[in-house]
Parts: sequence; structure tokens; C-alpha cells
Amino acid sequence: MKVLQVSATDTIGGAGIAAYRLHQGLQGIGVESHMLVMRKTTSDPTVHRASSYLNRVSRIRRRLAEQQHQRDLAQNPRKPDSAYWSLNHKSYPIADVINSFNADIVQIHWIGDNFLPMQQLAKINAPIVWTLHDMWAFTGGCHYAGDCTHYQTACGNCPQLVLPQSNDITSGIIQQKIRAWHDLQISIVCPSQWLADCVRQSRVLADKNIQVIPNGIDTTLFKPIDSISARSAFNLPHHKKLVLFGAFGGTSDPRKGFDYLRSALQKLPDDSDIELVIFGADHPQNLDVNLPVHQVGRLQDNVSMALLYSACDVFVLPSVQDNYPNTILEALACGTPCVGFDAGGISDLIQHQINGYLAKLGDTDELTNGIRWVLAQVLSPTTIHQNIAQHNALPQIAGQYHQLYQGL
Repeated sequence: MKVLQVSATDTIGGAGIAAYRLHQGLQGIGVESHMLVMRKTTSDPTVHRASSYLNRVSRIRRRLAEQQHQRDLAQNPRKPDSAYWSLNHKSYPIADVINSFNADIVQIHWIGDNFLPMQQLAKINAPIVWTLHDMWAFTGGCHYAGDCTHYQTACGNCPQLVLPQSNDITSGIIQQKIRAWHDLQISIVCPSQWLADCVRQSRVLADKNIQVIPNGIDTTLFKPIDSISARSAFNLPHHKKLVLFGAFGGTSDPRKGFDYLRSALQKLPDDSDIELVIFGADHPQNLDVNLPVHQVGRLQDNVSMALLYSACDVFVLPSVQDNYPNTILEALACGTPCVGFDAGGISDLIQHQINGYLAKLGDTDELTNGIRWVLAQVLSPTTIHQNIAQHNALPQIAGQYHQLYQGL
């Protein structure tokens, strides 16, 4: 069996990382897997850059489509706190490239920024499995809808637009998705129960085959490491309680909830021995917190990430909406308890007062209580790790996908 993973990136962002891990996991169980990406960062010869397979005319069409896509986004300005957006309504012949691999299964991952235009899915010859890493596949453009449920009907009056109208661009995009995908036999995979429930309520994809398969992780790499050695590697203090926060882009994404964490930390006693550790940003950030802060920047390899998780006493990710965050999965695999809001796929990962603490969404008092609770416990890193190894080990997750492929 030959499978082609289609993803905008191989290791940039959570969706790209999850896609590449599945790609490796499938190879590990003997499945021939290749990746087709827009941006390649690895040296893996089984990861292929799409532009290398486009002829001169097709490359010109791709650039024009990308420019038109960006122009349409600019002509529909969004509020400063809106989610990331893609439209994917300007076509170019990427399906020809996908078909040239002669795969038995084409698995789609994150395809935003017009990488795989919506009209091109119908031109793919092989059965399609689509792993959703956010809400974009069934919305009018946003990758996360927040409190909005317009995707359940027909979008329009989008609360993320500066000038929402009943016939705004979101209404047109969702109608295009309905027309383009209505008759397609697509199997939808959601890493979280929350996202699967959203799909079942959506106007675009409710009639598709929907399954829940969580993200996988290499539990031989992400595992508990001696905390003293890990702290020494980052020059972190050995006798302090270390609270870790991190995300792609650091604290810059409002959806990841750093403002909630800042408010929660301000409610801790001034004489506490707690210090904050931040990762994910390219440059040091002005965080305005009342604790000593250690900013380690963006880490480029899994070994460093495993060391950092093991160095800290608790990982906090107060996302207001998230699918199945790799950071929490990685932290738990390293035996580090986690605190987050009881929202989205976070609720699938954190077992309340077992491997961490689930706070009521938006409640910073609860978030503070969760941090205090974890720091007061003696939770076994080995037990936390073993639970992840039981449910998310990469060979097991790859096996679930292989079973799905065989059924198609």
C-alpha cells in the first residue's frame, strides 16, 4: 500500500508536526508513505516539495492564485483578535501533482494558504482521508470559529470580519465548499472528540464518514528525563518551581491564552518560589508578569523539547479553543503534569486531578488553583508517561490509520 500525505509543511506548526509524525509512524509499521508539502524543512527524501513537480506554466498559475488569494483576504479585513484565515478558492493544478504519485490513499492534513484549493479535491483519483487539525474544512474561512456557530448553517454575518454582512465572503466560501465536496467520498479523521462533534454539526461535512483518531507521538523520545540534568541543560534554577508555557509564536497567538496565564500568575503570593519558562518565540517578548521569567526561544529539535518539558514542574496551556495540542501531548509523554481550560481537545488529554488540572473556561481563579494544586502534588512522571504510551504511541496510532486505509 502506498499513501501520500498532503500537508502545507512537514515540521512547521502543530499540524505539520503531527502529519510528519504519522508519516514516520506509517513507515515504521511497513507502509510506504510519502509527503507532499508546500514548505519543506527536513532533509527526508520521502518528503517532496510540490513546486518541484509543477511545470513552468503551473508554477505561474500557482503564484497568480496565491496573489489573488492574498488580495481577497486583504479586501475583507478582520478584527485584530480574529483567528487565522484561508480561503483556498483560487485554483491551480496541484491535483495533477498528487495523482502523479499513484498513491492508493491520499491523506490530507493542513492545506491552508491556498496550498490545496477546494475545487482540486474532486480531481484526486485515490480515496481521500482528511485529518482535520482545526475547523477550517467546514467554516467560511476561519481556522477557529470561537463562540460562533454560523458554520452549522451557512455562515455570513461573520463576527471576525470588520464589516460583517449576511452575504459576506464567508457565505460564499461555505457555499463553494458545499458544492465542491457534496458528492465526494471523503473519510474525516478528527484527533479530538470536540472537533468530531463540531464536524457532525456542520453544514459542509456532517454527512461524511467521521472517525476519531488521536495524534501519535514517539514515546521512546518523549519520555521523563532527570529534571536536574534537564535544568542544567537550559541553565534553569534547580530549587525553584518552574511553570512552563509555550506555543508556535510564543505568546503572540491570543487563542493560546497567555493573557489568562498572566492573570492567574498575578494571583500567586509575592513570596512564592515560582518562576516562569517560555518557549516558542523567535525573539524575547515583553511579558509584563510579576515573576522571574526564562525565555528559551524557539527550539528546533525534539530532544531539546523533551529536556525542557522534563525540566519543568507543570506545563500550562490555557487555550480558549484548541483541537489536540501537541504541546500538552508532548509534556504528558515526558511525565510533566498539565493545566488548561476544559475546552476542545485539551479535555481529551488532561485527566482532572490525575495527570493535571482542568479549569473552567476563562476562569483565571480556577487556573491559579490548578497551578497550585499540581505544584502541591507528588505526581509520578512514569505513570503519566505510561498513560500516553498506552493511548498515543506512534505505532498504535499508525496502525489505526492503516486499518482505516484497508477499509477503503
